[in-house]
Amino acid sequence: MEIYWLARDLNKVPFGRHQFIVIITGKVSRTFKLQKSNQTIVTRDLGKGYGLVLGAHNVPPSNQNKPAKFNRLMFKAFEKADLAAAKEFLTSSKPSGHAFWENYKPAEAKHVHPKQGYTAEQLARQILDAIDHYIINEKNTNIAYPPPWLGKNSNSWASSIMDVVPAKLAPNASDFKGADAAHDVRIPAMYFTGICSPCTIQNPAHR
Repeated sequence: MEIYWLARDLNKVPFGRHQFIVIITGKVSRTFKLQKSNQTIVTRDLGKGYGLVLGAHNVPPSNQNKPAKFNRLMFKAFEKADLAAAKEFLTSSKPSGHAFWENYKPAEAKHVHPKQGYTAEQLARQILDAIDHYIINEKNTNIAYPPPWLGKNSNSWASSIMDVVPAKLAPNASDFKGADAAHDVRIPAMYFTGICSPCTIQNPAHR
């Protein structure tokens, strides 16, 4: 099992980077259950084996089951551009549909290793558990997707997960090349480490 932390160009925007997580699980398909949120994620062929592509994204009220009055930072597995960038990195293939602008920069990846005393399988499971908690907590106390450069975004989400799981990381590991806004901003750990009641209110300007 291998775990990667990736950054890709933003969708249809010629600047800015979006961070997400890829877990290579093996040569055969596997199914992972998120117990608390009752979600099932089935691995897909990523070109270097089967795996998971995990990220948080800007979701407008029209695409929310229980619409808020603002866009929310919600978990999505295998988002189209994340999946394309993951395959591009893992197979050294040419950029695909999400990357059509002249100054496109290929996806950057950092191989994430577990801390001493943990296996890669255990680290991957803890990443999934953190996401599972986030889904429930964000549903109960929504996190608003911010205006550009303000608040907590997908980069904050990925960085916050890496802070709470047993990942062995270099200092400032969340700082990728390019403009990865809010990589140094954190979502409170309570969103990832258990069911918080109440959770810290996020982005009060949207309340």
